[in-house]
Amino acid sequence: MCGICGIVAYRAGAPLDGEPVAAICQAMRHRGPDGHGFLRRANVQLGHVRLSIIDVAGGQQPISNEDDTVHVIFNGEIYNYLDLRPQLEAQGHVFKTNSDTEVLVHLYEEYGHDLADRLIGEFAFAIWDDRQQALLLVRDRLGVKPVYYADLDGVFVFASEFAPLIASGQVPRRIDTRALQTYFQSRTIPAPRSIYKDVHKLPPGHRLEIRDGAVVLSCYWDIHFEPDERRSADSFAEEIRALIDDSVKRQLMSEVPLGAFLSGGVDSSAVVTSMVRYSTTPVKTFSIGLKGHAYDESRFYRLVSQRLGVEHHEFIFEPDLVNIIPKLVYHFGEPCAIGSALPLYYLARLAREHVTVALSGDGADEIFAGYNTYNYVNWVRIVDAVAGRLVGSDWFDAVLRRVELPTTSRLGNTLRRLRKIRRLVRLPASRRMCLIGNLDDFGENLLVDEVAGEAPPEYVAAFERGQRPGDWLAPYLYADQKVLLPEEMFVKLDRMTMANGMEGRVPLCDYRIVELAARIPSRLKLKRGAVKAIMKQAMRTRLPAEVLKRRKVGFRVPLNEWFRGPLRQMVTDLLTDSAFRQNGLLNHTAVAALVHRHMAGLDNHGHEILALLQFELWRRNLHEARPNLPGESAVDKVGALARPRPGGGNS
Repeated sequence: MCGICGIVAYRAGAPLDGEPVAAICQAMRHRGPDGHGFLRRANVQLGHVRLSIIDVAGGQQPISNEDDTVHVIFNGEIYNYLDLRPQLEAQGHVFKTNSDTEVLVHLYEEYGHDLADRLIGEFAFAIWDDRQQALLLVRDRLGVKPVYYADLDGVFVFASEFAPLIASGQVPRRIDTRALQTYFQSRTIPAPRSIYKDVHKLPPGHRLEIRDGAVVLSCYWDIHFEPDERRSADSFAEEIRALIDDSVKRQLMSEVPLGAFLSGGVDSSAVVTSMVRYSTTPVKTFSIGLKGHAYDESRFYRLVSQRLGVEHHEFIFEPDLVNIIPKLVYHFGEPCAIGSALPLYYLARLAREHVTVALSGDGADEIFAGYNTYNYVNWVRIVDAVAGRLVGSDWFDAVLRRVELPTTSRLGNTLRRLRKIRRLVRLPASRRMCLIGNLDDFGENLLVDEVAGEAPPEYVAAFERGQRPGDWLAPYLYADQKVLLPEEMFVKLDRMTMANGMEGRVPLCDYRIVELAARIPSRLKLKRGAVKAIMKQAMRTRLPAEVLKRRKVGFRVPLNEWFRGPLRQMVTDLLTDSAFRQNGLLNHTAVAALVHRHMAGLDNHGHEILALLQFELWRRNLHEARPNLPGESAVDKVGALARPRPGGGNS
């Protein structure tokens, strides 16, 4: 795991002055604490910061081919490089290192821009070809590894993270209000957009080439839902087990200590089970608990760890929230409101004391239909078909709005859900999934200037591309794999592990498992209301029944309670002061109403308040950045504004 960056002046006369790549590397040194390297040409600078995992002694980057004309910088892991290397050696290529990175330059010499088709792994890499005067930038199929870029009048700049890219000094800081609206509706900003108009994300499964004065973006891989109705569930389950075993076995490669994050759910438990089968050393697992809270999963991860006999470490999540939330702002680089990033940051920090690499169970819910929201969407779909005109009517809406009860009461919660159902029934199918957990009646009124069009457009577009005749579930799965997985789950895992100088791996997101899942009929994934049914069937002989039958919880945190409790003062300070009211972007009347209803217990707006806090901290401290004071880091600067004012208290 590393950080990559570069700048290319690809048109005649385009300026390339100073050392902008050195500035980017300095800003993302947390991604590569073990070393750095540069390639410099008249019109090109490439930079790399390294976290040493494979070939610790000899894998310094950039790495070049035999005649020093092709150069690569690489972030990630190639899990089939030991298969590829002898094939390349048989074709006459000579290797100078034992690194997985070196296979990339030789694959490029053989196959050009199609080299990614031969890779099993999670990766983002850039290849500079001196002979062709060409750059190739590639992101892995699912989008595990990030790439940000800007194309500015003949100067192309890219980096692994948003904030370091801005540190190059090349990019104008112009907020994209359409992207900001999407952020408040879905907590993240999906590719290809970013919070700035001039910065883009390379989409998953895409490559970008700069050649002959032109920048060309193209897709090299996609998901195709083609269910095989002839195969039995047992046959699919057997292949799922075999592919998970192979993926985990490949991802055990490391020259530094390795472990796994264990929640006690089906997915992380399946990963750890395979690790125990193939690891030559005792498996280390790491869990985090929320003591005394309904979200606590300690009973289950203890059950799994004891059953498997792993070396288990568990932590209770009791962090200094006022200081951790600003750290998230800095490491995400742009507004990103993922509540579960809080415990993951803390878990990664503690796990880093024991290991440098951790395997995670992320991805199976999007691939095998593991979220309860799929059942919710199906139920709304049925309500729409049976009583849509009644539920969606203005009369029904008027009845619901006559009663105001706190969400702490059972009837109040029921009324809140009925209001959500009414709104869902009124929406097109493509909007329903992204509304359920993220957006409420206030969500679309937070900006001063609303932008026309459905939101978030990237999810809607993916939903439409995923449509399959007679299969209502397929477009939701496709959209979640193309948007939710790379823009929320992978962003969270990458930034929170890298913030602590460690690598996170996702063996369940091996593209071979994704392609297999796309061939499994939806009726075997969501079976009579049972989520992830085929995955559970595959693990039936390996995991305890208590784990297989447990209700889906997820990596959740009590945001609603926190914002009424220990974070109440932070909310009050940041979302009511004059600097906030003068930013000119937000509808402060709507924000005040949202905060009031939340604090009064009339609605639960924890996700929206987190989004507001993250945006405001980002705006003040990264967007409108002032120079650091002597001895002050960017993280310190962000944290200072989040702390309560003198005499403000923290309750």
